[in-house]
Amino acid sequence: MQAEDILTATHKLEESGMTRSQSETIASTIIAAVAPLATKTDLESMKEATKADLESMREQMATKADLESLKEHMATKKDVESVKVWYLLTLLGVVGTILYITD
Repeated sequence: MQAEDILTATHKLEESGMTRSQSETIASTIIAAVAPLATKTDLESMKEATKADLESMREQMATKADLESLKEHMATKKDVESVKVWYLLTLLGVVGTILYITD
């Protein structure tokens, strides 16, 4: 509430038969109750901030194309198995060569 709203409310309460002290007490009680509430301006500001946050999140999210590209570059289970087999065969070849040489 703005000061002029409070003053108007206080005068209306006085006109209805309340004393100045009573009307000021009621007005201050209303102010205390209403003060923590969000205003339209607060809500609009929050709405804009939320929109900006969502847009930022959208920009950071991976697109389908990004995921497809990642999939193409990832090693598959089959690729890993073939590398394991290659290393095993190489190791066996080295061991066989060592055994042949030392014989």
